[in-house]
Amino acid sequence: MTSKKEEAARLAAAALDPALMPRLERRTPRIAMNRVTDFTGELEKVERDLSEAQRRLALHDGALATRKLAADSIKASKFANRIAGSFEGPSFETFKQEILSAGGNVQPIKVRRIGPNYEVVFGHRRHRACLELGLPVLAMIQEDMSDKDLFEEMSRENEQRKDLSAYELAMHYRRAIDLKLYRNWSEIAAVLGKTKSLMSRYSALAELPDAVVNAFRSPSDIQPKWAEKLRQVIDVDSAAVISAAKAIAGKSLPPKAIYEALINRSAQKFTRVNFAFGTWNETDKKATIDIDKAAIGPEKLESLRAFLASLQSESSPG
Repeated sequence: MTSKKEEAARLAAAALDPALMPRLERRTPRIAMNRVTDFTGELEKVERDLSEAQRRLALHDGALATRKLAADSIKASKFANRIAGSFEGPSFETFKQEILSAGGNVQPIKVRRIGPNYEVVFGHRRHRACLELGLPVLAMIQEDMSDKDLFEEMSRENEQRKDLSAYELAMHYRRAIDLKLYRNWSEIAAVLGKTKSLMSRYSALAELPDAVVNAFRSPSDIQPKWAEKLRQVIDVDSAAVISAAKAIAGKSLPPKAIYEALINRSAQKFTRVNFAFGTWNETDKKATIDIDKAAIGPEKLESLRAFLASLQSESSPG
């Protein structure tokens, strides 16, 4: 029987028995519906994949392409905050071995172009490690970047790094002031969203005399909460504190013991303080002032005489 005859037979049977018609009518739609369902599922999968791809692209929106640069074509930033100890010792040697094993720095540094060469924005330890190992540096390149943009990006990136000490951050901020990038600590606090109390601690750290810093095994040992107390005792008697610091330097003392020795030093037998108009000399029993009359002027000198006269009248028995 030909196919046409078979089709005619099916139609004839349906005409004789209408119950057969629904089965015949449902067969084609069921097949079509399955195909639509399959197509819809595939479309939804494509849409999901597209959405995921767009999400991943958004994460890198504005990101810079990376490339490998010769390490000696990159110089450290003038705003760099790393102390010398960050590039030596067992910790840095271990860090270098990790980079050597990986064949280079896996996490790229960031640089800005300076003429034919580059300057580090962040990633000084990675750059130094590659330089000492003779390896190229994987880097993101910012073609155009101002000093302020570099400083602020370096500062924010450094806040995410656990190995950067408070002293290094303090010197980083101070360098921005010394190089006239910002006028004062308050301006830096406003730009970076720091509190004034926190910046006061950083300021105190950065302004410690070298002798006090050198009393510690490493500047990184100086805790921020110690800085303001150290500044206070230095303001009262800097000569005594610096003398105590020099006596402690090189001794194997814990950081806290050094701090306590500086703020709780024994009373000095003699104190000399220089002023613009003269010198204050003090022993345990008396104090004398040598005054340059030309520097203080006749009016202030007369006021000083009056003040001393008032002290004399107050101390006289009534």
